[in-house]
Amino acid sequence: MPAQNWIRAALKERGFKLKDAAAALDITPPRMTDILKGMREVQSDEVLPLSKMLGLSTMSLLSSLAAGERQVVGIDIEGPSLMVSGQLTGVGDVLPLDNDEKITAVPVPPDADAPDGLFCYIMGDDSLEQEIRQGSLVIAGDPRIHFNPIVPGAILLVDMGSGRIAARQFFRADNGEDWLVPLPRNHNPLYESWRFSMLPQALDKSATTSPGKPAAQAAGQHIIRTDDIVAVVMWVHRRFTPPAS
Repeated sequence: MPAQNWIRAALKERGFKLKDAAAALDITPPRMTDILKGMREVQSDEVLPLSKMLGLSTMSLLSSLAAGERQVVGIDIEGPSLMVSGQLTGVGDVLPLDNDEKITAVPVPPDADAPDGLFCYIMGDDSLEQEIRQGSLVIAGDPRIHFNPIVPGAILLVDMGSGRIAARQFFRADNGEDWLVPLPRNHNPLYESWRFSMLPQALDKSATTSPGKPAAQAAGQHIIRTDDIVAVVMWVHRRFTPPAS
């Protein structure tokens, strides 16, 4: 096991001494010194109290111990967190996270009532570039659980069936028609716009769709209804991605 001299500096940053860490781990100060020298491993029941004292997530602590230097894996989170579920695309495919993606979980936004009904994704392409940059973290809430009104201007996550989800902005045209539209910088025919009805399927008699098939996939209809809305975007963390050289 490598030496863990970084722990001494991390403790000092947070106003602790080695004896404080030893007390938190319920070991003697010499045993704590052995950890710093790489002569003793941190035991499984010591990981949680040590991570709390150092202000690291358990994943970051384990990675740091393996490397012998402080490492932060993703975001160190205190309190409720959300796993990042994948990358959203304009065609509805939810892609897995990149292998080198370091952020796999995020804190629950402080203005959220509860973590239930919240979803976190990374914007995987430029289909909403005018509002949400590619690479940004997106947290959306189920409007049936969280107060996120479905109003013009809102970004909605649409259930396209078979595990496919697409994000679109709610747009109301001058003639009163409601649409869900992509927002790329340049037009891309792969990113479709859909008519939107605020009425659920059971109440909307103006058009019919195939039984059991999401409105967006119904042949010839392309109408999204409130039944198809998974969540409303409530928080976006824009990340700067350097352009490829």
